[in-house]
Amino acid sequence: MARTLDGNLNPNLAEIDLHYSNDEATLEYLWDPFLNGTGLHKNLAAYRDGKKDAPMLIVIGGGQWHVENHAIEHFASALDGIVSTAQIAGRQPDVGFRGLTKSDGPGDLVLFAPVQEPYSADPDAATELAGYYELNAHLNKLADEKSINVLWSFGHMTAARQDQYVDNTINVQGEVLRQRSDVLLNLRCNAKSAATRRFPNVQSCCGTWAGPNWIQTGFLTLGLAVLPAVILLDYLRPLLRPEDRIITQAFCAFTSTVSLMYITDRTHIFEQVQRLPLISTNLRNMIIIVFLIGALTLQRSKPPASLRPGQKQPDQPYLPRDQTEEWKGWMQALIVIYHYNMAWSADWYWEIIRLTVASYLFLTGFGHTVYFLQKKDYSFKRVAAVMIRTNLLPCTLAFVMRTRWLLYYYMPLSTFWFLIVYATLAVGRRHNAHTLFVIGKILASAALVRAFLNTRDLPETVVRLFALTCNISFDAGAFFHLRVAGDSYIVYIGMLAAMFYIWSKNVLLGSDLYQDTISRRFRQAFPLLKHVIIAISLVGLFCFWYWVYYHIDSQADFVSWQPYITFVPILAFTVLRNAHPYLRNVHSVAFAWLGRYSGEMYVMQDHLWLAGDQEAVLRTGLFYGNESVSQDRWRDLLLITPLYLIACSLIGNATVTIMTWFVQEPVPAIERDIPSNGRALDDVEMSLLSGDGADDIGQALNEKSVPRASHWERLRSAIWPNQVRNRAIVVLAVMWLLNMTYT
Repeated sequence: MARTLDGNLNPNLAEIDLHYSNDEATLEYLWDPFLNGTGLHKNLAAYRDGKKDAPMLIVIGGGQWHVENHAIEHFASALDGIVSTAQIAGRQPDVGFRGLTKSDGPGDLVLFAPVQEPYSADPDAATELAGYYELNAHLNKLADEKSINVLWSFGHMTAARQDQYVDNTINVQGEVLRQRSDVLLNLRCNAKSAATRRFPNVQSCCGTWAGPNWIQTGFLTLGLAVLPAVILLDYLRPLLRPEDRIITQAFCAFTSTVSLMYITDRTHIFEQVQRLPLISTNLRNMIIIVFLIGALTLQRSKPPASLRPGQKQPDQPYLPRDQTEEWKGWMQALIVIYHYNMAWSADWYWEIIRLTVASYLFLTGFGHTVYFLQKKDYSFKRVAAVMIRTNLLPCTLAFVMRTRWLLYYYMPLSTFWFLIVYATLAVGRRHNAHTLFVIGKILASAALVRAFLNTRDLPETVVRLFALTCNISFDAGAFFHLRVAGDSYIVYIGMLAAMFYIWSKNVLLGSDLYQDTISRRFRQAFPLLKHVIIAISLVGLFCFWYWVYYHIDSQADFVSWQPYITFVPILAFTVLRNAHPYLRNVHSVAFAWLGRYSGEMYVMQDHLWLAGDQEAVLRTGLFYGNESVSQDRWRDLLLITPLYLIACSLIGNATVTIMTWFVQEPVPAIERDIPSNGRALDDVEMSLLSGDGADDIGQALNEKSVPRASHWERLRSAIWPNQVRNRAIVVLAVMWLLNMTYT
């Protein structure tokens, strides 16, 4: 235990008393093989009398001398004396079943370690173990009769495990001692640590979670009782209008699923166990299984709805939605596997994950730029839609789970870069038809962001401003200098790629606006040029990995090069994935499904696949084994993974409905029959999230328009404004108030 507190300590293990202390703890080891020494009974008496200097934890272990000298009766007498001196009987809680408090856990304890049994290939037939069995039987008897607490888990750690012993002696391996020390420290100290509400809370064992505050209580009541009751009553006897029913069901699905995450990660109904250090076979097997499922679900993309019967199905365009969703899907699968296996110790896999994050940001820049330049929609509705779609879940979890928005770091990162893309293209948007003007804005934006990151203390000042005015605190270095700076150019590469995509598509379609010399020559050269681009992509992809393998010596080295080189494999992948019509027309249905909910998968993995805010692994508690993935944890994976994916889909679909409802403004009756020139609401195209079905939802919600508002409608409008901008102000004001008063 002393070595756990101080890794540099090398205690003398001679048969003498030992003492260790630091600023936070004092440890004493009493050499007392007879279990009747003065020092032991002095500490037991202090525990009994509740003195201020009484030990918080007394662990009594012995029995080796008694076995060697056949002094079984002496052992029993010594234990009876200990129980009598400490007056343990009926005083201590039955640890593990009751008596744990939020502030002090089990309180001060006297615990007994079972007698350490030597290894035997056949414990049932080993006569030399008879003495050990007899001593432990007496401990078990005392546990039943006088309610003493015995650390039977100590024995379970070595039972029939020869590899846990040193040279077939009674001595155990250092890892066993470390695990036993962790058990003791967790049992006695975790509740005190958790009571400080430090984040993240990784001290969930052997204590109770801090009780829900009024915000959490209200949310859980809404998600687990009120809204389900409303849905049930409406099902039995329809009470709600169709448009109200849709949004009520969405809020019910959203709040109930978030409440489920609270149950899994903030109660002890499910188990939370330590993540295992990287085991290459586990990582390899998971990757193989995931990509095998993806390969088995390959199929041709569905034809467009406008296709007439008998008409030949056209080829898919460059980066079609099915393909980008597939791309996001398999990348997100790699990310959750990465976190489950703590795979950052494998440099090759860590580099792939860095590329997946850069790819998401590339798609963010690409998708938003395509949308803004083609739709020319720079409205506040668009901004609100993206903000809600991206941040509704992580902001809700920050309140309900007592975490921070930055825990789910890709969502703040995506928000930051969306605002940069929006600002870049919205400023001077009347001139966005001029290519050089837009390129100039992109270069200026990149320079400004780089200047912001490089200006000393400026990011830290922004963070302090948020902390002062909104009670939002996060590590400026971890977010701006690591997350933002690490991929500071890939979003702009995505924007430039989007511009080239729009231009080349219009040129190849022969638009009348693109009949200049450059456009005509590009059309003529394209049959040859596309093969050249494919060849360059192959060479670029090979050279990138060759250079990384032979010239990148560490992860820090890769990070220093990351902003300048990640565009090479990303652009090469987009070209090669679309190099032939067959490749564009075929996609993996499984990966595309995952891609539709990749944002939810990223956020919810921390509480519903992993646990402890991504610091542990979630288990059902139904199975027990040796804690390995291949022989034990795979059963929990089979049960929890479908629950996790279903929950992600529920949250994703509900968020799209809520987003559409939020940005939908009542339309005057005179305008309802005016045909629309486009979709009711385009979600974030080819970025982290997608929102299929928003059109149908928007059409249903639009039916709430009335020619004249009733008194109830006017009252509701006073509470919930009709204009999206005013709604956003109300929501931000409520969030600010909750944040400033959150406890």
